[in-house]
Parts: sequence; structure tokens; C-alpha cells
Amino acid sequence: MSKAKIFSKSIKLAIRLFVRLVKIIAFLIPRLAKTLFNSISKRLKFSITFKTVTVYSFTFSVIFLILSIVIVSSFGGFLLYEAKNSLDESAGFTMDLINESAVVPEAQIQKFAKVEGVTVALLNRQKEITYSTDDNNNPPGDLTRNPSGLFFSNGRVYVNYPVQGDEAVSYILVSKSLEKETMYLLVLLAALTVSFIPAVLFMVIKGWKTLKKMLKPIDDMIGTARSISARDLHTRLNVVDSHDELKELAETFNEMMDRIQISYEQQNRFVSDASHELRTPIAVIQGYANLLQRWGKEQRETLDESVSAIKNEADNMQLLVERLLFLARADKDTQKVEKTAFSLNELIDELVRETRLIDSEHEIISETNAIVSLVADRSLIKQALRIFIDNSIKFTPPGGTIKINSCLGDNQLSVMVEDNGVGISTEDLPYVFNRFYKCDKSRIRESGGTGLGLSIAKWIIEKHRGAIDIESALNKGTKTIIKLPVYQTHV
Repeated sequence: MSKAKIFSKSIKLAIRLFVRLVKIIAFLIPRLAKTLFNSISKRLKFSITFKTVTVYSFTFSVIFLILSIVIVSSFGGFLLYEAKNSLDESAGFTMDLINESAVVPEAQIQKFAKVEGVTVALLNRQKEITYSTDDNNNPPGDLTRNPSGLFFSNGRVYVNYPVQGDEAVSYILVSKSLEKETMYLLVLLAALTVSFIPAVLFMVIKGWKTLKKMLKPIDDMIGTARSISARDLHTRLNVVDSHDELKELAETFNEMMDRIQISYEQQNRFVSDASHELRTPIAVIQGYANLLQRWGKEQRETLDESVSAIKNEADNMQLLVERLLFLARADKDTQKVEKTAFSLNELIDELVRETRLIDSEHEIISETNAIVSLVADRSLIKQALRIFIDNSIKFTPPGGTIKINSCLGDNQLSVMVEDNGVGISTEDLPYVFNRFYKCDKSRIRESGGTGLGLSIAKWIIEKHRGAIDIESALNKGTKTIIKLPVYQTHV
């Protein structure tokens, strides 16, 4: 293989390696720049004001620079256009003078050129200067290569005009110094440069102050949010001075804090009430346990009483814990709801039979029971209805009447549980569904109530898109109306 071929292959290989290296660099540099920018952004914390002012100042600078280039270019083009018109007029006047005279009117051309501030040169066919108003003026070197047209050389503009039909003068070369035009452009450029710096500084200072004023509500929000604690949830953001999206943000934040405060207070009340409810049965069990430890082993009557009391309190604690767990699952939306189609009238008949078996002190009546099929969780619906029935049993004196009826209308089923018991006062009625709320605390303790039953029942009914209405008055009984949507009915 010859040295030339080896050299040629080496050159090609080197070029390929160079091209690949360039591609690798072009691939890596943007990614390295992005990684570096992200790293700097993470390490350095810039405020919204700084970022906004920087971006808008940069944008303003770019726009100002583009406008300056456009203005300078347009003004420079206008000056050249005027210079070209002036040279055209001078060339035309010179041609008229030559055509009107038998010989070249050098004196008139000299006088005219001095007045107009131009230099006029006459050339023969060999492009040699036969006359010039300025002996120190040298035409551009490319005149012989392009004998007509516009030329620039040594700070002057030249225009070469061919003359037809004249053997002594074949070309008229008119030129003009561009010193004035250059000075005009420099003055304009200096004015734009000088005005650029104050304009940018003004925008930075004014923009900074304006943004700080506009974003002051955010600083207030940050300070207020930092000052809020579990013991100071009533603090809210001031929305008086805001009239834009920040006001909407502050109002949304205040609404969120309202919900958090309500939830926090409910949680505290829930924990306090649960602790209180658990404290009482534990104290009773401890008391009877101590009694058994001292005298219960020898006294049969004390032993029976203690065991019975401990069993009752244990049952109450079990009921309370089960209901607490139910509500906890309901709050977390983990309580299972398995909806199936079933006959609600059969469920009500079943409840009536069971209630009559476990309660012989009241008259249980079912006057009307609509035959209807319901799509719902049968066990949960039964649990909710059982809660209302149990409440009627607890608060209805022996010998009282409890009615369990149902009727259908407008694709809605209404189940009524009505009693002639002690009733609920007007003051207590709005709060009966609150957790651990008890209207008659003395009787609740005797009946083993937890104050959670109605909360559970309400959750079950609302989970099935139903509603509950309670009509009651003291010593006039209570009527509970449960309304459920019906999807399919049959006779």
C-alpha cells in the first residue's frame, strides 16, 4: 500500500473520530449544563421577586437591544439613501453642465461640487481620471472591475455613472464623505447606550418595589402560617388589602384552617369523651375487683353482685370499643359496604319479631310495611334500624308503644320508628347525631348507652344516600323518619 493511500485513510479516520467527538460533546454539553443549573438552583435559594425581576430585566434588555439594532440600522439606511440621492442629483447636474457646453466646464463643476460638499471626477473610456474637483481623492481600486454602481472606500461613498455618446467623458464619478453620517450614527448609538443603563436600573428598582408590594400578602401568609400552632388554630390571614388571586388564595387558606380547626376540636372532644366513657367502667370494675379481693370470697351475695357488675361493665366497654372502631373505619373510609338486593319489608318484619322477643315491657307494633326491594348493605341497614329501635326502648317507659312502619312514594322508601317516650328537648335536638352527645346523661348511664349509636346510624344512612329526620318534644315521644332511595320495587 502506498504512502499516499495510508495518509488518505489516516486523514479520513481522523475526520471520523473528530466528527464523533463533536457529536458526543454536543450531546453531553446541554445535559451537563442542565444538571449544573439544577444543582445551582437547589443549592441557591432565590425569591420570587428576584427571579421575576431577573427574567423581566433580561427580557427588557433583549427587546431594547433588538429595537436599538433596528433603529440604528434603519437610521443608517436612511442616511445612505439620502447620500445616494444627493450623489444622483450631483451626477445629473454635472451631466447637464457637460451636455450644455462644448468643453468641460471645470469652473462650474468645481463651484457646484464645493457648494454641495461632493467630489466630482471625470473618467475616459480607459477609466482614467481626466478631471477631478479634489486632487487628493483616489477612487476605489475596484473601479476598473465594476465601472458602474455604488462603492464604499476609506469612509466615502462613491457612485459611478456611465455617460453615453461622449468620447472625452465616459464616466462621472461622484463621491461624498460619510463623516457626518457616521457621526450621526455614533451619536444615536451613544444616546441609546446611555439611555439603556438608566432604563434597566429603573426597571429593576421599580419592578423590585412593585413586586415586593404585590407579594407582601404572601410574606404575611408565610408569617401567619408559621405562627399557627395546635394551640392557636383560630389565627387567620388578613384579606382586607388583597384584591386579586392572592385574596382568593388567602380565603382558601382560611377556609382550610376552619376545617382543620373544626376537625381538631372534634378530635380532641372525641378523645376526651372516649377517655371519659372508658374511665367509668374501668373504675367500676376496679372497685368491684377490690371488693371481691377483700370480702367477696366469703360472702356469696357480694360475689354475685360483683361478678354481675363486672360483666355488665365489660359488655358496655366491648360495645363502646366496637363502635369506636366502626367510626374509626368510617372516618378512614375503610368500612366495608357490600350492597346487594334484598327485601326491606322482610328485614323490618325480622326486626319486629326480634324486638318482641328481647323486649316484653313495650308494645311493638308494625301497622304498615311496604313490600319493596332495596339495593344496599343488609347488615348495615339492619344495624342502623336497630340503633333507632334500641333508643326508643331505652327512653320509653315500660308499657309504652313503639311503632315500626314503612311506606313507599316517588321512588323513595320511608321507614318510621315512633315511640311515646320521654322525647328530646328542642335545645338538644340539633346535636343528637354528634358523637358522645347525651341528652339525659343520668338515664344513659343506667341504660348502658355510649352516645355513638346515632352517629353510626347517620353514617350508614348517608352512605346509602339516604336522610334522617327526627321529630320530638319533651314528654311527647320521638318519631324518626329514615328515607332511602329505591331502585326496584315489586309486589
